[in-house]
Amino acid sequence: MVAIVNALTPVLALILLGFIIKRSEFIPNSFWPSAEKLTYYLLMPATLIHSLAGKDIGSSPWFNILLTIWGAALASVVFVGLSWLTHRRMGGPVFTSLFQGGVRFNTFVALALAESLFGKEGLFLASLGAGFMILIVNVLTVSAFSVAVGSGGLDVRRISRDLMRNPLIWGCVLGIGLNISGLKLPVALDGSLVLLGKAAFPVGLLAVGAAYQAGNIVRHWQPIVASCGIQFFCKPVVAWWLAAATGLSGVAAGVAVLIFSVPTAPTAYILSRQMGGDHDSMAVIITIQTCLSFVTLPLTLWLLSS
Repeated sequence: MVAIVNALTPVLALILLGFIIKRSEFIPNSFWPSAEKLTYYLLMPATLIHSLAGKDIGSSPWFNILLTIWGAALASVVFVGLSWLTHRRMGGPVFTSLFQGGVRFNTFVALALAESLFGKEGLFLASLGAGFMILIVNVLTVSAFSVAVGSGGLDVRRISRDLMRNPLIWGCVLGIGLNISGLKLPVALDGSLVLLGKAAFPVGLLAVGAAYQAGNIVRHWQPIVASCGIQFFCKPVVAWWLAAATGLSGVAAGVAVLIFSVPTAPTAYILSRQMGGDHDSMAVIITIQTCLSFVTLPLTLWLLSS
């Protein structure tokens, strides 16, 4: 329980700080759109390149982890689609919040918990799984935005165009390309990426807090309930089943389930702002899921250990 509190408290603290800063008008309102743009186009791609380029797969059960991660991610898309069918009045922008709330995951919390619970081996396997997850989640999310916020139909050319010019996709492609090629980034360049990446998380959380409005809980209760059900029940169950089906066991299985048990990513808010989603509903989903995970994560880990 201590590990969970230590991992989640900084997340909530920064959201609260962003809320206070915005309401106190300590910083001009014009700061927040600029901060979001900086995070989206520079800080987030930097951390993706660094994290994906530096993974050494070695003798780990990487293929089984890949099958589990991608299988559970695709299953979460199906769950989101089924939820949308029961709420057909939900507009496209709000649907993107439901999508991100049910598909994305908080990398920071997952890695922190993996290290606290499973040590260095857990941290390595969680980093490997997060790398696989980051790539497919960004492709799926950008595609969802292209369909829901665009023409409302499956426009392959539009989706391809959005994928090609999305900085997060480029971060994933460059990171994986460097990993596969075996090329090492110069120490100075890698150090610069590390520093830029460290800024992405706090700036993103501050922006979430700045956008948070309590009234949005009632206004957007449907995507909140649906995304929480998918995030904290459906995904862990599917991940557990797939881990068993692919032969994962021990720490590898525990890490796979853990990745699909954490709340959604704070960076989902930045993506929502930049791609025309409903950022108000996204901010409240991130906040509610982070609060609920104080209860759901201990329960999931207890069931996993049993």
